Amino acid sequence: MQATRSNLGEEELHEDIASYNAEESDLSQYFVKEGEFGPYASLLYDKTFKKAFSPDTRRGKRNLLNLLNDMLEGQIPQKIKDVASQQPELNDSGSKASKSSILDLHCRDERDNFIEIEVQIQRETNFLKRLVFYSSQMIVQQGEPGPDWDYDVKPVYVISFARFRVFDDNRPLHRAGILDYETAKQLVDCANFTIVELPKVARMIRKSDSEVAKWLFIFRYLDRLKELPPALKTEKFEGLLPFAELARFNKKELKRYRYIMHLKWDRYAQELAFAEDHPDFVKKIEEKVVNAIKQNMQKKNLSPDVIRECLDYSVSKG
Repeated sequence: MQATRSNLGEEELHEDIASYNAEESDLSQYFVKEGEFGPYASLLYDKTFKKAFSPDTRRGKRNLLNLLNDMLEGQIPQKIKDVASQQPELNDSGSKASKSSILDLHCRDERDNFIEIEVQIQRETNFLKRLVFYSSQMIVQQGEPGPDWDYDVKPVYVISFARFRVFDDNRPLHRAGILDYETAKQLVDCANFTIVELPKVARMIRKSDSEVAKWLFIFRYLDRLKELPPALKTEKFEGLLPFAELARFNKKELKRYRYIMHLKWDRYAQELAFAEDHPDFVKKIEEKVVNAIKQNMQKKNLSPDVIRECLDYSVSKG
């Protein structure tokens, strides 16, 4: 997959974001302290997401349409006006519920285009190839038996929220499709991918930022917020809050949510503690990785200066 340009023109889909000043960067007053619960559950928690974006309720459908139209802007020729869940028995996309996926939402829009949204909570082997597999299965599903089928398949859109890094860069959003290598123009519209890497989303947002940037921020940080920062105090994002209010959870739901959140914090604390307790081991692993990269570069006949510059950059970026 390659990063794609808009099928509506030559404008690139990634954005140039102006630097934040000190006042814009400091949103600490809106965040709870580490280890504390705020008033809201994470939108990536299965119960929260499925209720907030259910296509089977009036408010949920509106939230889902807002999300899809913002996330797919530039990939779709015009706004999606309606969306409906696929019947489970009709879903042959190959995306089955698993321990690694907390969300697997399959939809069709009013033009019968397929849209799949998935949230991954742990790194998957061949992650990108899995997305290609999903899209391929949804394309094949459109096939009609018989000699008269003209292969005029509807576009398929796969949106994946990953709670881990996928690409070796600092961009939290990647969009891809099937392109011509020379011109970077879209060849066909049948397979489209939007990949969000939540660990790369910064703790800052302002009113002038794009709607996509605001969605990424609220997905990454809602459960850490005391209240929405000014940039998100709009009907679109305030409409999500009733579904995420912990005060509306019953005792069983609240117990389960806190258990899952504590597991996440415990794993993070264990990773930090291990690194602090075994610095020599961590350093040895880092050295092995750097040496492996260095050897690979040498095999490609890169100059010592280039190798040194690349390794210095990699170490500085952590």
